[in-house]
Amino acid sequence: MSDITRRNFVAGVAAASLAMGTAVASAKEAAGSAAADTTAGLTVAEGDELTADIVICGAGAAGMFAAVEAVDAGRSVIVVDKGSLGMANGALAGGPFVVNSKEQQEAGIPDFRAEAFDYIMDWSHWSINAPIVKECLDLSGSTVDMFSERFGIPTYNRPDNYGAGYDSVRCGFGTKDKGIRGEDRFAPIASYVQSKGGQFVWECAMTSLIVEDGAVAGVNCQTSDGAKVTVRAKKTLVATGGFLGSNDMMMERFGTKVNALGQTLSDGTGIHAVIDAGGVYGTQWGIAGNEFTGSNDKLMPVYDRKSAAMCCAIYGILLTNEFGRRFSNEGKYADKPLAVGGAISLLGGYYYGIVDQAYVDGLATTDAWTLNGSDDEGWHTGSMTVQGKPLADVQASFDQGVADGWVFKADTVEELAEMIGAPELPNTVASYNELCAAGEDTQFHKPASFLNAIEQGPFYAMQYQPSAWVTIGGVRTNDRLQAIDQTGAAIKNLYVAGADNGCTIGAPYCGYEGTSLMTAYNCGRIAGINMSADIDA
Repeated sequence: MSDITRRNFVAGVAAASLAMGTAVASAKEAAGSAAADTTAGLTVAEGDELTADIVICGAGAAGMFAAVEAVDAGRSVIVVDKGSLGMANGALAGGPFVVNSKEQQEAGIPDFRAEAFDYIMDWSHWSINAPIVKECLDLSGSTVDMFSERFGIPTYNRPDNYGAGYDSVRCGFGTKDKGIRGEDRFAPIASYVQSKGGQFVWECAMTSLIVEDGAVAGVNCQTSDGAKVTVRAKKTLVATGGFLGSNDMMMERFGTKVNALGQTLSDGTGIHAVIDAGGVYGTQWGIAGNEFTGSNDKLMPVYDRKSAAMCCAIYGILLTNEFGRRFSNEGKYADKPLAVGGAISLLGGYYYGIVDQAYVDGLATTDAWTLNGSDDEGWHTGSMTVQGKPLADVQASFDQGVADGWVFKADTVEELAEMIGAPELPNTVASYNELCAAGEDTQFHKPASFLNAIEQGPFYAMQYQPSAWVTIGGVRTNDRLQAIDQTGAAIKNLYVAGADNGCTIGAPYCGYEGTSLMTAYNCGRIAGINMSADIDA
C-alpha cells in the first residue's frame, strides 16, 4: 500500500474508531485459542499467474464468508484484497441485524423472520431481490452462531434503537463493555480458511475482470508496489465494498460530496469492472448515514461525538439549505438518522442547523432528549441513545466550531444570514417561530417536541455535510448472485456480493440497524455455496 493510501486509510479508521470504540485484545485471547499468523499472505511478483477454483475480490464481510463456504465445499480459493486483514467495513462495523440466533432463542425472542422480511421488502417498496433477502434472513441466525461456535468470537444481543421490531435485533461482537473489531474479528476466520487450503493475497487490488468468449475467467490485479498479476479461476466473486472512497462516484450519483466514515479503499473498482464485463447497474442508490452526529470536512476526523455542535444535527433542530429555506421534517432525521437521515442529508448537500443561545444553554444543563420534550413516541431513538447522557463542554464545542470555521455566530438572524450567504434565513426563522408558538408544524409535520423557538441571541449556524459508513448501490444480479446483462442473462462465472451488489439493499437504508452487514455476511455465504455448486453444474 502506498504511503498516501495508508495515511488516508488511517484517517478513515480514526473516524470510525471514535464511533465504534477502540479495538480490544485479540479475539484469539477472547476465545482462549491460538490462530495462525494471517497477516502475511502469498507473496507475488510481476507477471505471476495464480489459479484456483474460485477467486474472491475483497476480504470484507461478504468475501470472508464466501471463502468459508467455498473451502467447506472442498474448493480451492484465493482471496485478493486491496488492504490488509481487518481493514474492511465488515471487520469494523458494530454488528449485523440478526433473526433467530441461538442467543436470541435463549433470551426468549421469537423467530420473527416473516415480519422482518415484510418490513425490509416494504421499506424498499419491493425494489430489491426478494429471494436473496429471504435467504439472508434465513441464514442470519446461524451466521452469528458461527462466530462464537466456530471462530471463538463471543457475541451478544443488542437492542433495537430505532423501534423497528423486537427488543434485541442486532448482534454485537465481544462483550457489552469490550468490542472486537478489525484484525481481531477477522483473524480467526482467515485462519479457518487457511487451515482448509484457502489463500490470501494482501495489498493486491483487482483492476479488471478477465473475459474470454463472453465468460469471466478470473481477475487482473496490481499490488501496492505496482506488480501486475493475474488469478485465473472457474468462478469469480466481486465483493470490493462499494464506492465510499470515490468522490467522483459520489458526485455522479448524489451530486454532492459525502464524507467517508468507513473504508475508503472501496472506490467502486469492482462495480466498474462488472459493468465493463457486460453487467448493468441496479436501481437503488444511497448511503448508510452517520447516526451519531453531523459532519464537516474542515475537521479530521470529519465528525466528533463529543461536540454538542456536531451532535445537534440529529437532535431535530431547524435545518435549512444553502438559501436558508427549510427542506425536511427534521424529526425524521432525528428518529432514524442512519436510514432516513442519510437520505435527508443527501437532499441538503451542504446544509445548516440553526439554534439560538437558549438552545445551547439548554444542552449545557440537560440531555437532548429532555430538552426536546421527552417524547418517546416522537423520538424513540432519542430515548434509547441520548436520554440521561448530557454532553460536556457544550458552549466550548460551539466556540471551537466557530474557531474551526464550520460554526457561524451572530447577534441577529439577519447578520447570520449574511455570514452564511443564506438570504431567506430571516423569513424562515420567523415562520418557524410561528409554528413553535402554535405548537404544531403545519409545514412538514415534525413532532411538536422538536419545536424550539429561535429567539434569544446570539444565533448559531452549523454547516453540515452528508457522511456515510457505507454506500448503497452497485450492479444487478439474479437470485443466485450471478451478475446479469441487459437481457437478464447471467454473465458466466461471475458473482457479486456485499456493497457492490445493487439489488440486496434498498435506498434509503433500511430502518433495521445492521441490515447492510447482515446482507453482506449472508450474501457471502450464499455466493460461496452457489459458486461451489455451480463448478460441477
